[in-house]
Amino acid sequence: MAKSTSVPDHWDMEVDLAAVGSSMGGMTAAIYGHDLGLRTVLVEKSGALGGGTALSGGVLWIPYNHHMAKAGIADSREEALTHIRRISLGRHDEEQAGAYLDCGPEVIRYLEERTPLKLAIESSPDYYADLPGGKPGGRQLYPDPALMIPMLKEAEKTHPILARVRRDPVPFFLGLRDVWAEGRGLIGPLAMACADRGIGMLFDTRARQLLVSEGKVVGLRAEREGRDFFIRARRGVLLATGGFEWNDEMNRRYMNCCSLSALTPHSNEGDGHIMGMEVGAATALMDHSIYQPTIQVEGEEVEGKPFHRPIAYGYPGNIIVNRHGKRCCNESFYPDVGRAFFAYEKVNSELANAPLLWIADKACAGKLGISAMAKITRSPDWLQKADTLAELAGKLGIPAESLVESVERFNRFAREGVDPDFHRGETTYQKWWGRRIYPDREPNPTLGPLETPPFYGCTLYAGSVGNLGGLVVNKNAEVIDAEGKVIPGLYGTSNTTALLCHGFAYTSGACQAKSMIFGYIAARHAARGGDRGR
Repeated sequence: MAKSTSVPDHWDMEVDLAAVGSSMGGMTAAIYGHDLGLRTVLVEKSGALGGGTALSGGVLWIPYNHHMAKAGIADSREEALTHIRRISLGRHDEEQAGAYLDCGPEVIRYLEERTPLKLAIESSPDYYADLPGGKPGGRQLYPDPALMIPMLKEAEKTHPILARVRRDPVPFFLGLRDVWAEGRGLIGPLAMACADRGIGMLFDTRARQLLVSEGKVVGLRAEREGRDFFIRARRGVLLATGGFEWNDEMNRRYMNCCSLSALTPHSNEGDGHIMGMEVGAATALMDHSIYQPTIQVEGEEVEGKPFHRPIAYGYPGNIIVNRHGKRCCNESFYPDVGRAFFAYEKVNSELANAPLLWIADKACAGKLGISAMAKITRSPDWLQKADTLAELAGKLGIPAESLVESVERFNRFAREGVDPDFHRGETTYQKWWGRRIYPDREPNPTLGPLETPPFYGCTLYAGSVGNLGGLVVNKNAEVIDAEGKVIPGLYGTSNTTALLCHGFAYTSGACQAKSMIFGYIAARHAARGGDRGR
């Protein structure tokens, strides 16, 4: 039973369901809960809507969805569950995976029918499409750019709430993304739906403590305008505050590193994790993250905190090497880049590879815009340039002989279109990765030699687009304690909860979809009477 706390004599606000965090899950819960007759409110720590969803690619992983059926793409619950079981390393939860798969198609139908959101099939395959139950396409959905971009641009004139949707400080793929594409294309329509329904949205309001009476969560204490603000939630509180990427103490405690170069909003400090653990919530997968390599430009900040930039990798003309000048990963599959960051050398008790370094030739750096980007950043020193690989190695502080040897070896393989060392570009997903930029390159769109001087290089840092460990919930999105008992009145979704619907593995769109699905489930369960409707 959750430990009781003091409850205020006076509530500043009383609702049925309080969704803490305006992620995909928080907004879906507020909308669906409202439609089911609940009074709902969004409690947002920052001044912007969308959390990490707004900065994402906006993809939702929804097997056997109606868009697939319309396109004639076969899929089934059995195939999807087989796939999850194969890639999870046994760390998934069967009930959660079942709830995810059963509810996913229903949620997207509901949102497309009841909100301005319209989805389309995105081109990417499952990360592990070649393993049992995997699919080469169809499961990934995203905001239909042909419909969403013009609609949202026009809607800005009549819906001031859209100005609150978080903007990406640097669009992925070097400015090629429209401001209403991808993640913002998911959040914008839901923001409009909230506004049209008159759903309350409390900005700059940080939830600090769950309030518990007789073992049940009955509300929360938040900070608003410099004072305590008490919200009573008759049917429950939903924690959807995202991950803890910007909480250095939690990263040191749970992750494989001392710090992360996070690509998520600075508000992702683990608030929901902390509040949940304070009332006895169980946690899982706390060492699990979506690692991405980043670069750091001296002096660059966003909202007073360090600004970390993504970089393009795994394409013809570039490789990643370790501090010894040796390749150490499959550059066309970013989970393997993440593995390389934290590979551990037990004999010497140190990280085997770090720091990692990005190496490219003139043609690649120019095509990807990296050489041009160095000219427009505040300081260009993050990118080193040299006429020879040996000279570049000296500037980067790595062994010249090793770097030259690594590039010559890679070049031999790249000309043949194979990579026996790290198997780069061998899977369906990796080939798709390369063809986004090099659609006509054969036999392998991810492989091409580094041969045109000058050569470029920079240090890479361990970044994250979301830590995936968190509170444990059941199939009803109810948070449970270490004994497996429900904490009444407390629900969870987004990266505040562990990705137990997938376990160890991840595939594009799983996080946004999990957030949306379990937000929907939480609202439905709360509307049915909470613990009485279990």
